[in-house]
Amino acid sequence: MLDENSPILTVSKVAKELKISADRLRTYDEEKLVAPLRLKNNVRMYSCNDVNWLECLRKIINKPNISILGFKEILRLLYFISDSDFEEFLKKQSNDSIWQIIAIMKKNPNYEKLRKYYS
Repeated sequence: MLDENSPILTVSKVAKELKISADRLRTYDEEKLVAPLRLKNNVRMYSCNDVNWLECLRKIINKPNISILGFKEILRLLYFISDSDFEEFLKKQSNDSIWQIIAIMKKNPNYEKLRKYYS
């Protein structure tokens, strides 16, 4: 039985599912916005959690005034804010804010996998 962390999807399958180019996925990896498993032959393999993370990432960076660089800065800040402080902050945000998406992302294993790049 596979779990949500099992790397079973290739770049082309994920790109097709997300309706983006394979090059865009590779850019996200190079920019340290996702951390897929790398096989010995350097092939990237994605899990369902990776795909969910990427869906949230796309929602955020497609918002006006949020870029990849902006998202990276948000991640940097989040790693220094306690979970309880973030929860208090989140209560004050509207239901359609990017912070609701980020709250979902914080529960994804990618959040911890990427910590080494941002904290």
